[in-house]
Amino acid sequence: MRKSWIVVVALAGLASCSSQAPEVAAAPVGHEVGPRFITLGTDALDAAEVAAASHGHVLRVLEEVGDVSVVQIDAQDLGALAAQIHARHDRCGGFELHASLAEAREAALTAHADAARRPGFDYSIDHEHDVRAALPALSAQRIRATIGELSGMQNRYYQSKTGAAASMWLHDLWRSLSPRKDVTVELLETGYAQKSVVLTIPGTVHPEQVVVLGGHLDSIAIGGTSSVAPGADDDASGIATLTEVARVLLAGDYRPSRTIQIMAYAAEEVGLRGSLKIARDYQRRKVNVIGALQLDMTNYQGSEKDIYLMKDFTSAAQNTFLAQLIEHYVGASWDFSACGYACSDHAAWHRIGVPASMPFEAKMKDANRFIHTNKDTLETSRGNAEHAVKFARLAAAYAIEMAKGELRRVPPAAAPELRTASAPTHAPGHPLAALAVLMLVASAWALRAALARTA
Repeated sequence: MRKSWIVVVALAGLASCSSQAPEVAAAPVGHEVGPRFITLGTDALDAAEVAAASHGHVLRVLEEVGDVSVVQIDAQDLGALAAQIHARHDRCGGFELHASLAEAREAALTAHADAARRPGFDYSIDHEHDVRAALPALSAQRIRATIGELSGMQNRYYQSKTGAAASMWLHDLWRSLSPRKDVTVELLETGYAQKSVVLTIPGTVHPEQVVVLGGHLDSIAIGGTSSVAPGADDDASGIATLTEVARVLLAGDYRPSRTIQIMAYAAEEVGLRGSLKIARDYQRRKVNVIGALQLDMTNYQGSEKDIYLMKDFTSAAQNTFLAQLIEHYVGASWDFSACGYACSDHAAWHRIGVPASMPFEAKMKDANRFIHTNKDTLETSRGNAEHAVKFARLAAAYAIEMAKGELRRVPPAAAPELRTASAPTHAPGHPLAALAVLMLVASAWALRAALARTA
């Protein structure tokens, strides 16, 4: 039995994913009530005990399978649980919500099941022409604009009106990317206000083989449905990065040999609900997903290297393939890190035996400390999307090299992007920043005058 003194800390209330101590009590997760079954890392049981005690409940640890625990918790405590895991373990997500005790037990038993149990998959790099044609079209400015639209909403909480509106907005945006009749965009029912959004580019040779690229649409902060949770980095950045990849593939009239599905999952922050629902359905229908890539936070560069591949609860073979793609196509620096049990939606795919990977913006210990607060804005990433575009290059390379096929035309290259004087030492209004802008303007006028003389 765990030490009962831990529960006293719960009276401090809900914490965000930051280095600060908890501040206020957690709001209930919508109108959900009653017992729920979850799995989480055994190392995070302290967070679950605190979350339960914050509403006067007692946590029930039903069983432990290695480093994963099966727990019964009240639905009212789930919001506090997410926050406590973030605050205590620098882990976002961190638990899975299950429909039954039997399902939770199965999840615990299969938590470490490596996708290597499947027949070997040939991770080949042989579509360089198509990848090289697509990469110049990826635009940091467009990624930034999409982050701005999503983070401009009050929140994208899975039970809020704005969370539901975010689903509709993204559905319409993705639908506008191509007039092709074979490309579909669906809103998937979740049981909550917010829906998951899925864009499908069907395969021409092996449509039954599916490549999944995903990120989560929801955002969270203290207050639930009434919170201000811009979620610019977590995870508007991932959704915006995937949107740009989809745009470029469709602008190139891409015809993959295997089916590509780009997914925006609902309700990740409260138990990976959107991705688990899809993964369970695909498992039931025997949909052959050959690989899954998760982009959850791509725009805050908190560490010395560019991309960190999460090595726990992921596919070692696919991670090796991603490292090869980074070196061959992206030209970014990379390393490994770890994020713990169920830290994001890739865990839903990993649990059913799909090779899954999550490239991340920083070492987990260096991740953006403003997420799950009202300060998770574009400004925390220097107001641009220069870091996120590296992940767009990786995701585009992954999509093309996994799904094969061909681009029917070369997508228009991205326009040269004006880089502002946004280095950390140059705060807004700094004289050097103003001077840099004046110099850019002067150079533009000088070039215009020179062109006019030669006309």
